[in-house]
Amino acid sequence: MSYLGTKTRILFAVIIILMTACATSYTRTVHSAMSELQSGNPQAALDTYRDVYPDSTGKNRLLYLMETGNLLRLSGNYAPAETALLAADRLSDTQRGIEIGQELESFLTSDRALEFRGADYEKILINYCLAVCYASTGDMEDALVECRRVNDKLTVLNSMYDTNRNRYNDDAFVRYMMGVFYESTGDLNNALIAYRNSSAVYDSSYARDYGMGTPERLKADILRLSDYLGMTGIFQNYRAKWPDVSWRGDGADENHGELVIFLELGMISEREEEAFTFTVNERVYRVALPVIPDFQSRISTVTLSSGSYSSTGFLAEDLNSIARENLEDQSGRDIVRATARVIAKAGVAEAGEQIVEELTEEGSIESELTGLVLSILGAASEGADLRAWLTLPAEIYVVRLALPAGANPLTLTVNGNVIYQDRVLDIESNSMELLFLRESSL
Repeated sequence: MSYLGTKTRILFAVIIILMTACATSYTRTVHSAMSELQSGNPQAALDTYRDVYPDSTGKNRLLYLMETGNLLRLSGNYAPAETALLAADRLSDTQRGIEIGQELESFLTSDRALEFRGADYEKILINYCLAVCYASTGDMEDALVECRRVNDKLTVLNSMYDTNRNRYNDDAFVRYMMGVFYESTGDLNNALIAYRNSSAVYDSSYARDYGMGTPERLKADILRLSDYLGMTGIFQNYRAKWPDVSWRGDGADENHGELVIFLELGMISEREEEAFTFTVNERVYRVALPVIPDFQSRISTVTLSSGSYSSTGFLAEDLNSIARENLEDQSGRDIVRATARVIAKAGVAEAGEQIVEELTEEGSIESELTGLVLSILGAASEGADLRAWLTLPAEIYVVRLALPAGANPLTLTVNGNVIYQDRVLDIESNSMELLFLRESSL
């Protein structure tokens, strides 16, 4: 085969790749399933999701496992949820290095050609979902293992970035949840350590990046446990720091148990495309990047009541803000790739023009038209990678209430709307009951 014939075949292959690169976005594909979840029917959402986005062992396998695992969890199917989420966790841990074929295709088209590897916060939320599955079935040992994995995982993830390091490098909420899990097992010393670590993260990175300092309830938990454990020095330091915080009457004792509810609210924001089209030397180029547009944080009042007892919940995790900050941290790396892709596509258009020029004559209209068409195809194939874990909540609230031992009627409201009721929840003295709810659960 001649040298010119080889180049011509390569040109045709490139044209085919460019013409077939345009695809329906993930967000539009799974919209019907997300609508079912938002309406409070996770099982219907799971069935719809599997119908519109069937399983694949290809480049979107991780995304499929995360979405189906979470929908199974929300449906109360904990065993299959654990199987899917553990598979997602293992796959995420093994996604290393560069796949040459995908990289070449992505530079000819867009980052949608790459294997989905998830954002850093999404990798962490796999462990959160697993911890909830285990805790929901009473397996607190494995629940704590998943909480401990979060810090180790974040350390590894951030060590991979020489520049543009992520602001999300610790998770105050998961550390707080770990404290609750320790307390539920009677390990009060480790519970206090976890609570103090949580407060340190809230007052540093969370306050700086998300406007979330240590919640009042967490302050009360630290004072309560340090006082109960007789850690006078620690107690006095925090008491001087938080002189107006009341903690007496919180927690379980010989006459009371404590109910702790972790409540997921809303749907995490979808990504949108921000694109720029421009011309250079009568050729067309396009750059497209994923963004999370401005959103107004929801202000929610979460109230748990039982007879004359009541308590107000607090915002423990703002996933919308974490997702947006994480995407902004990633944007520097995205811009570098987008710039390289424009250069690669410009090279393809130039090479195509030269090949046709060799087949016809120098400066022919056919060769110039080929360069223009290839640049247009390259621009059309450019698209932001909008794939993201969409079944996650926007926010997670925590509400705690000490109740007398025995059967207690419960009502949980969000902004005055009842989302959970239980007439006969049994509470044992000196114990802690955990509930994990989604906003639309009844």
